[in-house]
Amino acid sequence: MKRFFSCVVVLLSAAVLAVGCGGDDTSGDPVAVTLSTSPQSLEFTAESYSQTIAVSSNAAKWIVTVDDAWCQTNITTGSGDRSVSVTVSANPGDTTRSTTLRLHAEGAADVTVPISQTAETATGIEVEPDEWDGVKRADITYQLLIYSFADSDGDGMGDFRGIISKLDYLDELGVSAIWLSPAHPASSYHGYDVTDYYALNPRYGTEEDFKALIDAAHEHGIKIYMDYVINHTGKDHPWFLQAVADETSPYRDYFILSHDPKADIAAGRIPMIATEGAAGYDSGQWFSAVTQSSTEPQKVKFTLEWSSSPKLTVERVDAIENSGTADSGKYLYFGDPAECVEFYTQSDNTYTLSLEIYSPWGCLVRTSNTSWNNGTKYGAKSGSNTMEWGVPLTLISNSNTDPADILLPGMESIMYHSHFWTGYMADLNYGAAADCENSAAFKAVCRSAEKWIDMGIDGLRLDAAKHVYHNASSDENPIFWNKFYTTLNDYFHRTHTDDIYMVGEVYSDYNEVAPYYYGLPSLFEFAYWYRLEWALNNSTGCNIARDLLSYRELYGSVREDFIEATKLTNHDENRAMSLLGNSINKAKLAGAVLLTSCGSPYIYYGEELGYVGRKDNGDEYVRQPMKWGDGSTTTFMDKIYTGMNNVKDVPSQSDDETSILNVYRTFAQLRNTYPALADGEMTQHAVYNADNMQYKQIAAWYRQKEGQRMLVIHNFSSTSTTVAVDDEIDRAVAVLNSVSANYGQTTAVRLGGYSSVVFLLK
Repeated sequence: MKRFFSCVVVLLSAAVLAVGCGGDDTSGDPVAVTLSTSPQSLEFTAESYSQTIAVSSNAAKWIVTVDDAWCQTNITTGSGDRSVSVTVSANPGDTTRSTTLRLHAEGAADVTVPISQTAETATGIEVEPDEWDGVKRADITYQLLIYSFADSDGDGMGDFRGIISKLDYLDELGVSAIWLSPAHPASSYHGYDVTDYYALNPRYGTEEDFKALIDAAHEHGIKIYMDYVINHTGKDHPWFLQAVADETSPYRDYFILSHDPKADIAAGRIPMIATEGAAGYDSGQWFSAVTQSSTEPQKVKFTLEWSSSPKLTVERVDAIENSGTADSGKYLYFGDPAECVEFYTQSDNTYTLSLEIYSPWGCLVRTSNTSWNNGTKYGAKSGSNTMEWGVPLTLISNSNTDPADILLPGMESIMYHSHFWTGYMADLNYGAAADCENSAAFKAVCRSAEKWIDMGIDGLRLDAAKHVYHNASSDENPIFWNKFYTTLNDYFHRTHTDDIYMVGEVYSDYNEVAPYYYGLPSLFEFAYWYRLEWALNNSTGCNIARDLLSYRELYGSVREDFIEATKLTNHDENRAMSLLGNSINKAKLAGAVLLTSCGSPYIYYGEELGYVGRKDNGDEYVRQPMKWGDGSTTTFMDKIYTGMNNVKDVPSQSDDETSILNVYRTFAQLRNTYPALADGEMTQHAVYNADNMQYKQIAAWYRQKEGQRMLVIHNFSSTSTTVAVDDEIDRAVAVLNSVSANYGQTTAVRLGGYSSVVFLLK
């Protein structure tokens, strides 16, 4: 086996004293001119990026020069203490290149800063991984959004057949499961307001297409997980429409409905909110559903009598006739999309408005057509908000309370609950957690899931797992999920010898996630990314292993066979690359850490291409089309994040050995190759750990299983670092960026900025 050792000679900067003048001047010794830098040398990997040096000087002026054009500084002169940004272009060659930055100040010796940059193909260490045997042992799941992933029929929308066409790509990425975004029909583009659990969104394809996807994926050794949204349905779901339309409907019990939520919650009449008592009432989570209203526009005349207690009267008319001037500053608000129509002034305190109106929720009176500030919205008292023809209804403002919507004659309202402060979703009602399996909604949702199990799916991703019951910190949600998992796992066992896979979304830190392992075998590890993002942006890797192992210890106390679903970001979060300051080196390192640490990793589509995006202007900006470089790229999403223009497509990155795509491919295959790396025990390094702040940039740990032992080392900073390894090394099996080693009884390993190495130990 060949071994290589690379050595970088560092020239130290110096501070030199100026020489004083002779003569009879006795005013004191001359002031020495100082000039120095920190760090005293810079090393770059092959990519184009910047590093900073700090200049320390008392000179009135100093000058910066660099020998070669591929290295540039942001300034050429300065004074006193100041930072200088040094940027290098990408090194396209096959050898390391070097240059020198020089600092000059009158009266001080010149300071030289050696700068080196590795080449794309240069490495100081031989890498000899074992050949992968084809077994997908790494448990890597790929999250994709059906509508944005791949289009098979040219309509611009991603679909099931498009996914089938990209299974070879996912194979090469080492993927063993796919988490699909919601596939059911829905009112929204994203699918999280389901309107039929028993059907599929026709824009994605037919049931035959879906079955073909499942079968083709299985042929590739890839499982299929459906996103199941059972905290709520969309408000257009037939169950909900029938529930609010008819109080005798069997679907009335499927939803959390109330004519007076505050009173019902206080009295404990809503089991899913009961553990919070009166504190569970949040008016922002209750919405009005109107029943028995006319579905046809009606010609009516409103009369508004304005006083300290304004009154509104409505009567039928045969024709629309308005007189007076429409300058009242009073408006009738109704409709969806919102309509705001100004009343006509008749006298000092009387205003009228004739119009043809249809509103599924009623109306309000406003004194501003742009603002909802206190005192600008007028409705009715709760419980007394239905108008009668020709009878004045007293209005109240939103100065001290939230007035109820004004219902037109013939309307009746009932309130429904939605956890997410949107009336487009309605929470399902499972009754008390201890008895939830006997509720009609529970049975119906489970029956729908059985259909897809029969079709061949392997698992479910469970949306909003902590929001089924209102009190997320009680044991109600874990109890519910335990019953749900047990029910469907028993059904799964009719045709399978293994267990069904279920992973829950508990969007919280690790200590709040832990109790949910009572209910589900797997939960997303949001804390993983929170800690990793901070560590990468603060050049502090020493704490990572300790933190991850502490989470696992807590989870293990709840469920022995827990499956920790580790991840960077997902469809509800800003893209990892953007959170890492658009640093390709940090993004590569994040992927390498994800694929070498404990847990069962998830890759959010596009992450392996270095996707960027922030949600500031909408979730769509983190849900961009996959860049295939061919006709299968979707065009459905028209909100494109600006930085996406700089992201290279799949073919371009496939041809680039240093691309982030090939980093993911390399480390994914490595994880699939070595059982110790796939699911072996993880332990902290004895020296480079949370207690070693001298090397705080280093993250190091062991992975071991059945006699196979591996050492993983990552450098979380842009500065090269040398570490001493006492373990008996067999060989290096993977590197990221620039790594060199001087093998011996104690091996000196030099890691360039944002570099990684994985050793197989003897």
